Amino acid sequence: MLMICDAHIHIGRYYRMTDAEAFDRSDFYYEPKVVADVLKRCGVDEFIFSSISSQRHATIADVEREARETQAAFGPGAHPFYWVTGPFYDADPDFKILDGGLFEGVKIHELETPWVKERPKDLDRILSVLEERDVPVQFHSGEDEGCYPHEILLFAKRHPKLRIDFAHCRPYKEMIECLKECPNLFTDTAFMPAEYYPELVAAGVESQVMFGTDLPIQGGFYDWPDEDVAKSLEHFYRKELADVHAAGYSGAVMSGNFKRYLKARA
Repeated sequence: MLMICDAHIHIGRYYRMTDAEAFDRSDFYYEPKVVADVLKRCGVDEFIFSSISSQRHATIADVEREARETQAAFGPGAHPFYWVTGPFYDADPDFKILDGGLFEGVKIHELETPWVKERPKDLDRILSVLEERDVPVQFHSGEDEGCYPHEILLFAKRHPKLRIDFAHCRPYKEMIECLKECPNLFTDTAFMPAEYYPELVAAGVESQVMFGTDLPIQGGFYDWPDEDVAKSLEHFYRKELADVHAAGYSGAVMSGNFKRYLKARA
């Protein structure tokens, strides 16, 4: 039986869809224990997570607390990443927060702080600090200004020893080219249609692809099948698992590459 290691999970404050047709949604808090318990029930062995509360006026203390709550609920297989916002970086440009050993990586999101467009020197410095510390980083990537893989690739190639995840594998053909150009680059499959997987294999980049889902972000985009939060999240997650099972994701994608990205023992 394949291990399940999810490279892209969130907890914290985001949205809940109330009417998908009208795209009406409301503010909602996805509790760490609820998300962790859903992943347990779905058979997940390990996962990387960050708090989306970071972009919703949370403090550094808030995200530290959420990380600990998630680990307490799930166990040692929960790997916290520190979502560094502009204000968080300005308060701690040397990433002393990593000295405590709680966070195992860093998350960067261009739509929260426009690092590529407005703060490229700071972004380069962040990557230099992380490369020196040997701490992996996850970028949001996709079809948004400043987020296309080739827009971030320049920064990644300047830091060849840094383990980097360009999340979402979108646009997937552009991502394939970036993976070929940059051997220290990974991608995850959160919100990537599973039917694209054979093309990743055919392109020879399977060793750089990690399974990911972005749970519970589905709750902000799709109608909930049940009023119960946990039941709805479990529904979303089991659908993701069914899709990747049908597509035939390999053991490397489901866990092996995740282990290499975190430098953990397989």
